[in-house]
Amino acid sequence: MAITDDILQELNSGPIAEIAQQVGLDEAQVQAVVKDALPAVLGGMAQNSQSDDGAVSLANALGDHANANPLGDLGSLLGGDIGGSILKHVLGGSTGDVADAIGGKAGIDAATVQKILAVVAPIVMAYLGKKVIGGGKTDAGSIRDQVQAESKDANSKSATPDLGSILGAILGR
Repeated sequence: MAITDDILQELNSGPIAEIAQQVGLDEAQVQAVVKDALPAVLGGMAQNSQSDDGAVSLANALGDHANANPLGDLGSLLGGDIGGSILKHVLGGSTGDVADAIGGKAGIDAATVQKILAVVAPIVMAYLGKKVIGGGKTDAGSIRDQVQAESKDANSKSATPDLGSILGAILGR
């Protein structure tokens, strides 16, 4: 099963409702944003891992998050500090543009989308860390390949069919 399937399955078992309550949306709206946030976060990671330095940096970050349980303390994620830091590394200065693109498609304001992105980012890091680092893939090439594959899979399952081209333009792909 792909990482996006794992994350969506885990989130649908309760956390989506908690996120929806915290950000003032209904569960379907949050789920739609999460479905588009996953390819955005994974796409940023894939873009960053193109260079050897970026892949090594991502490997280190994944190692730091491989044993994390972000869903165990969802309330702390809703504050956005951890996720905001991850988003700065993953999306750089494009976080607002990505939130605008996802929000525009979903009919949700970018500020709310950014809150959801800040929840999704540490979850993606933890799941990807467990899958990649836990699977013994610690070299830059293996991590780059795995992140590229997960990003491609996530884009194919996005709730917004043309989100990949929108994000590609924003992230410079």
